Amino acid sequence: MSRGPVVCLHGLGRSPSDWAAVRPALEAFGPVRCPDLPRDRASALAAARAAVAGPDPVALVGHSMGAVIALRVAADRPDRVRAVVLAGCFFPPARNGRSLTASVAGYGRHRVAFVREARRGSSVAGGSSGGAGGRRATGGSLRSLVGLAVRPARFDGLARAARAPVLVVHAADDHHVPVDFALAAAARHPDWTIRVLAGGGHHAHVTTPEAWVAAVAPWLRQA
Repeated sequence: MSRGPVVCLHGLGRSPSDWAAVRPALEAFGPVRCPDLPRDRASALAAARAAVAGPDPVALVGHSMGAVIALRVAADRPDRVRAVVLAGCFFPPARNGRSLTASVAGYGRHRVAFVREARRGSSVAGGSSGGAGGRRATGGSLRSLVGLAVRPARFDGLARAARAPVLVVHAADDHHVPVDFALAAAARHPDWTIRVLAGGGHHAHVTTPEAWVAAVAPWLRQA
């Protein structure tokens, strides 16, 4: 892979410091840019588009809502993006082969675990919508995710338009976006690569950076 820039897009309501633990490893693949994305989706998208400007195609690494923005930039500017890593990305709800009852029960368990994390006051429990060390995302940003959730064909259309290679990195214990949603999305897009981490939660690049890098670095070398 060429040494064009690696652009890391944090989740909305988070900050560029989320990438501090994995940034040194990503620098092996090019100079790393971590723009500070505004809280509202439109401004964040504009900042992401500005970050990919330049003569060399970039590798885009996005987390949570930042991953959705990475897909959008890759779809809008295929000439500017050479690879996309979706870390703890939002994916539309899916049963993934389970019954409706099992799906509802499974999602309920994730939400209970999420509430427990928030009550413990974990530094990353707030996820992409804010929390300790983060900034709360705007209602417009959250509404855009709801729109993709209730119209999954919109998400899949966006994913198909992004022609660069895509790696999905998702933790099995992500209680914000259940891993079943990621597995179902990857099944709908067989040209994607998916790596499921044993742990790390929604912010695996922050909480388990070594495992996250071990999943991402080999793929970037071969992408």
